Amino acid sequence: MIKASTPEDELSRLKDLYEYDVLDTEAEKSFDDLTQLASDICETPISLISLIDPNRQWFKSKYGLDVDETNREIAFCSHAILENQVFEVQNALEDSRFHDNPLVTSNPNIRFYAGAPLITPRGNAIGTLCVISDKPKKLSRKQINALKILSKEVIAQLELRLNNKKLVVALEKQKEQNKELEKLKKEADTANNLKSKFLAHMTHELRTPLHGILNLAEFGRSESTITEKDNALTSVLNSAHYLSNIINDILDISKIESGQLEIEHIDFSPSEIINDVVKPQSQQASAKGIKLNLSKDPSMAEVVKGDPVRISQILNNLCSNAIKFTHNGQVDIKVSVKKSTQNTQTLLFEIIDSGIGINKNVQHKLFKEFQQADISTSRKYGGTGLGLSICAQLSLLMKGVIDFTSTEGEGSRFTYQQTFDISDKVKVLKKDNNITNLQGCTVLIAEDNKVNQLIVSKMLKAHNAKLVITENGKECVKYFDENSVDLIFMDIQMPVMDGIKATKAIRALPAGKAVPIIAMTANTLKQDIEHYLDIGMDGYLTKPFDKAKLNSLLNVYNPKNHNLKNLAVKISDPNISSNSKLNQICKELKALIPNANRVSLWLFNKEYSTLNCLICLDENDDVSNGTVLTAKDSPAYFNYILTNQVLDASDARNNDVTKQFTSSYFEPLDIYSLLDYIYILDNKPLGVICCESVGSKITWSHTDKESLIKVADVTNLFLSRQIKST
Repeated sequence: MIKASTPEDELSRLKDLYEYDVLDTEAEKSFDDLTQLASDICETPISLISLIDPNRQWFKSKYGLDVDETNREIAFCSHAILENQVFEVQNALEDSRFHDNPLVTSNPNIRFYAGAPLITPRGNAIGTLCVISDKPKKLSRKQINALKILSKEVIAQLELRLNNKKLVVALEKQKEQNKELEKLKKEADTANNLKSKFLAHMTHELRTPLHGILNLAEFGRSESTITEKDNALTSVLNSAHYLSNIINDILDISKIESGQLEIEHIDFSPSEIINDVVKPQSQQASAKGIKLNLSKDPSMAEVVKGDPVRISQILNNLCSNAIKFTHNGQVDIKVSVKKSTQNTQTLLFEIIDSGIGINKNVQHKLFKEFQQADISTSRKYGGTGLGLSICAQLSLLMKGVIDFTSTEGEGSRFTYQQTFDISDKVKVLKKDNNITNLQGCTVLIAEDNKVNQLIVSKMLKAHNAKLVITENGKECVKYFDENSVDLIFMDIQMPVMDGIKATKAIRALPAGKAVPIIAMTANTLKQDIEHYLDIGMDGYLTKPFDKAKLNSLLNVYNPKNHNLKNLAVKISDPNISSNSKLNQICKELKALIPNANRVSLWLFNKEYSTLNCLICLDENDDVSNGTVLTAKDSPAYFNYILTNQVLDASDARNNDVTKQFTSSYFEPLDIYSLLDYIYILDNKPLGVICCESVGSKITWSHTDKESLIKVADVTNLFLSRQIKST
């Protein structure tokens, strides 16, 4: 007996066989009819549909035989699947491959065998449709053709069976999908209904303070005494604050839903944030005759890393609600340290009131968007219902946990817990800006809104500037083309010609490249700001206008300081490369500080573990970069510059902070004195501007330090984006 070889495509063949999922299944009439027909046509007593798996041949259908399977090694079909045509053995006793096969020497005493391979649509032979006789025989051409046709019908039946099964699975899957779609539709309908109700409520909430502002303004105009006018103005201001809070809530929800709300990770003092929250809330509580008590854990870290604005927003909302819903008694604010490690600290903020409490039936709605616990409570106490939803989503973004317990009629306890990284800094640096004097300077304003015209005019008049107001971009371009202007404030959205087109038109004029143009906009998304800078604007002032931001811009673009203003204009030009801007900063420093023979600009990494040199302009004006300082190798220096904004080391080789660099840096480069200024972005150290004296020791003057700070202002405002991507 000769054993059949294993097909080269065995794995692919078995994959097709198993996909039909037909092995060891019950007999089926559609297959039995085919074997009986094959037996009748070929005039043999036995006909089989034989499927070959790794170890056996198994009969899906059998006619004239009672056995269900045999070993694969003795199966005639093992030879047949190696052929592309009908495999025929006319007399097994005379064939060396089969003469001593057990199936020949004993039951069923095979003498004749003919098998048509069952070839799948993928080209794999998974078995045969075979006919067998105990007497020698030879099939006619018609019988062979019939056997081929019937074998194809077997495969057709298997494919139909497989496709029916796939269809059943697909239908079940479709049913599940339909159920899910129906569920989503119901949820969407519920959400839309909630939004509709919410928007109707929001319309009321927006109109109430707006009507108050309009009516109070009318009353204020008609009042006869200063006291009455002051009272009306105070009421207008209160209504405006309330309206502003509603709009801010809506904007926050919009940013959160679109994924555009960025969470900061900067240094801040938790104690200062808490104090800043408590101070105005104390006034609100006092006005209601309520006590506001504060207790802070003395082991709380002095400086941690996180988002102080959003932490303050959560605490303000929780405290304001506690006071709003408390008529008698007190509100307690407790801050405790729940866990401390070497690098982190977990703080628990608790706001506990003795107010009206929250009904159990509506507590599950409290943090849900567009839902309010009780609409009647909202009507009585005011509010949009967005505050707690925003708090919940902010806490999620900051990986904190917000929760509450409440008993109706007895009060509520709200908690916020978050783990913060502990900062190495001893204190948070704050910059003190003096009012920039623009006496004798002309500022051109392009703004179509009369109220905004009035506001920006009053703010700029405090800086003694001469103001020219135009109603749209076209008027602004025309005035600039015909008159001398030192600075332009450009609204973005205006009739006739918007601020973008007007800026491009001014930049195209002969004198238009040197004048600073500041965008005035309510669009505060990152991509909007970057677009304004990319088309040639030099900075931006967001609405509502901020005095400190305005002063910072004027400090940099003061027309009286030509060198600094020209530098700022050059490095805010989108057509100039980052390397050229860095080079320009270094050149300006060397011009402003004659004793600085060598200047360099450095950037911290995110972990504050390294300082990387972006550019160095040495005493010969040769440019280099790539030097790296590490906190591990220079702990004294890093600790100092992360805590202090200015490092004055007139005798650098003997200074406690810098002497570690003497042998490795100062002596090889002949450096004696060093002056560093740490420039800060959003209260976070961004990098270091370094001035060095080569060849001799010098004493840095107050003017030197002022010049260094001015250049740092330029870097802060206009190079942060470029430097971060360098």
